[in-house]
Amino acid sequence: MNPMNYFLKYLICASFLLLLSFTPSENETNYWTRFRGADGLGIDSKAKAPVTWNESGLTWKIPLPGIGNASPVVWGNTIFVTSADDEKDTGYLTAVDGRDGKVLWQKEFKVTDLTMHKDNKLAAQTPAVDQTMVYLVWYSKEKTSLIALTHDGTIRWQSEFGGMMSRHGGGSSPMLTDQCVIFTREQEKEYSTYTSTWLAVDKQTGKTVWELERDSPENNSFATPLLHKRVNHPDQLIFASQSHGLTGIVPSTGEVLWERKMLFVTRVIASPFYADGMMVVSRNGETLVIDIDSTTNQAKDSARYKLPRILSTYVPTPIVVNKLLFTFTDNGTVACTQLADGRLLWKEKPSGPFYGSPICVNGNLYCITKEGKVLVILADSTYKLLGINELGEGSFSTPVLCKSGMVFRTFTQLMMVGNGDK
Repeated sequence: MNPMNYFLKYLICASFLLLLSFTPSENETNYWTRFRGADGLGIDSKAKAPVTWNESGLTWKIPLPGIGNASPVVWGNTIFVTSADDEKDTGYLTAVDGRDGKVLWQKEFKVTDLTMHKDNKLAAQTPAVDQTMVYLVWYSKEKTSLIALTHDGTIRWQSEFGGMMSRHGGGSSPMLTDQCVIFTREQEKEYSTYTSTWLAVDKQTGKTVWELERDSPENNSFATPLLHKRVNHPDQLIFASQSHGLTGIVPSTGEVLWERKMLFVTRVIASPFYADGMMVVSRNGETLVIDIDSTTNQAKDSARYKLPRILSTYVPTPIVVNKLLFTFTDNGTVACTQLADGRLLWKEKPSGPFYGSPICVNGNLYCITKEGKVLVILADSTYKLLGINELGEGSFSTPVLCKSGMVFRTFTQLMMVGNGDK
């Protein structure tokens, strides 16, 4: 071979490999692409964050239009967060530069009336983001709108579906597969004339790929679906709901692979996640740990164990770190149990109740109380409270990480505490 041709081929190959090495993936630090980040686990082992700070220690703090409970999502150093003016029926998506809190752009959307629980808001569901677009869903009685925007705020497409009718409003957040946006439209049978459905929409076009009709329960569920990836098994979507229990779905077609209908006889708000061969998910007043069969990749018919009510979550999603299961409960109890058997290692009540879910950063747990206090607790079998930090306003949201630090959303504000990097 001509030496020059060989050298050119070497350069092309080397350049391609270098490009692949810089292509971001959901599992890298600072890509919080859905509620609770990669696979809904809420874990970032590479980042760092302080354990104590005061208001003067915040890198920046900005007001948001309206109010909301949704958690932010992050791509690199760009933060996307929703809010809404419930009286004006207007929803907002705001893009913020994580380095200085500068608002990069803001979009408004018409969102009509929705019957809701007193603690719920129109902006309750967390968006989803990938390398090119951010996706958000707005629920209302009139219609459900799914919208995709580029990172610079250009609307790529907007798709509309039937409305949402329930006593408590909406809250299920969208999530992504390689090709689709996945979300739910669950109704309550005594209050709605609509059919409950789970949907997959093409990320590039906004066209429906599949829509699966579901039974409408007494209480609609708000759990975010999970894309379950396991070595030597095809990917599957996992849905948790009162009407169908725990369900495995083929991501590309919507085909039901299996269902365990009797696992959840009440509303499911906390989102399912997978850890060490088990699925962890909570229903009203009870956290369940369910084995996933290593051969069939299906959930067992019954739970390995159920935590008692005092240790179980309803709204917050639990977290697993190093085979330890941590629950931050609605009544303010924080508990650590062994994931394998549910044995209680410690139980404390350091502050007020929780609606937001915990995350783990570099071995420390961070969770916001309903009153807006950030608790920092060592993720260990021995209890150690590292800090309680005031945000100055209530919050039902979950923290996220951007490249510059940890981001908190209160009802009307967005703020960041820096990680010390310059």
